[in-house]
Amino acid sequence: MNLQKALTVAIAVISIIGLAFWVMIVKQGDDSSAIGMMLWLGKILVFAAAGIAIILSLKNILSNPAKIKVAGIAIVALLAIVGISYGLSSGQEVVSDTGELMVSESGSKLVGTGLRVFYLLIIIALVAMVVSGIKKALNR
Repeated sequence: MNLQKALTVAIAVISIIGLAFWVMIVKQGDDSSAIGMMLWLGKILVFAAAGIAIILSLKNILSNPAKIKVAGIAIVALLAIVGISYGLSSGQEVVSDTGELMVSESGSKLVGTGLRVFYLLIIIALVAMVVSGIKKALNR
């Protein structure tokens, strides 16, 4: 059995399991234990997809020495963006109206870092798209 057929069978089996959980949820309502099972199925599928993507990416990168250099540069650039974002973030405790601590100073700093990384990567992607579009327009 080739990979395409195996993937088709796996998708069919996962779809049938998901459909069975959905029917159980519809029949039993919100108190159904099928909700928990459906969530676990979702978690398993997400981790499986992430694992497969990482393994296949590493296999592809390690097959060509030139790709290792490009991947290394990309990883260093990403780490630099995260480092800059962490340095620019300031952490402040978040306290509710009742005086209860909701987010610690370090948690707040990590959230700020994540937001700054997100914004910087969006800006970089937009600039790359504009530059690519301009280059294509000039080469015609």
